[in-house]
Amino acid sequence: MKYICITFLLALQLQAWSQKEKVYNISIEARNAAIELVNKATIKINKGLVKESFSLITEAIKTDSTLHNSYDLLYRACLTDANYSNPAIQNFYIAERIFDLDDEICFYLAELYRLRNEHKKAIPEYTKAIEYSKSSTEKSKLWAQYFSGRAFCYTKTNNFKAAILDYDTYLKEKPMDAVILINRGVCYQKLGNMPMAIVDWKRSEQLGNPTGKVYLDRATKK
Repeated sequence: MKYICITFLLALQLQAWSQKEKVYNISIEARNAAIELVNKATIKINKGLVKESFSLITEAIKTDSTLHNSYDLLYRACLTDANYSNPAIQNFYIAERIFDLDDEICFYLAELYRLRNEHKKAIPEYTKAIEYSKSSTEKSKLWAQYFSGRAFCYTKTNNFKAAILDYDTYLKEKPMDAVILINRGVCYQKLGNMPMAIVDWKRSEQLGNPTGKVYLDRATKK
């Protein structure tokens, strides 16, 4: 995740810092007001009041668009209720311009497109997240999901070879994910590589996923 430099002044201004870094001058009042709105929104979303939290989050972004926590919470709200993904998408495009080369912001946008079944739009956003993460000094806790999310979208667009490569990367990080093993097995199956598919499904079953047995039974009956 990339960070921007913020200077607190009496007025909000945007000025060039360098080709890769921007400085946003934010009033202390605006920053404090945005933080208060985010705190209120967090309480609302914890109570399941997504509609009320969403309005508070969007107000926080209007007040201070450089507060990263607003976008983190906006993503969480959309996961809770996908109906808010459409208005949220524009806010994430704004965030991409503000938080230059920020892998998490790109991932959030990719996930919203995935949830809307717009897989072709999601793939380039996942790709940007992956590329930006390479220059990040600190790996995001969401990093592995960049690959599993893109792999899912590759699968939906019938690019099974690319999906397997991404699932491979994900499973190196999280080898005990029984669901992802099922998904990679399906990709192998689509490519006609049943031995590798069976290996993944068997491993998934061993990890306690009953769906693994379902796929294994289907494979042995053919």
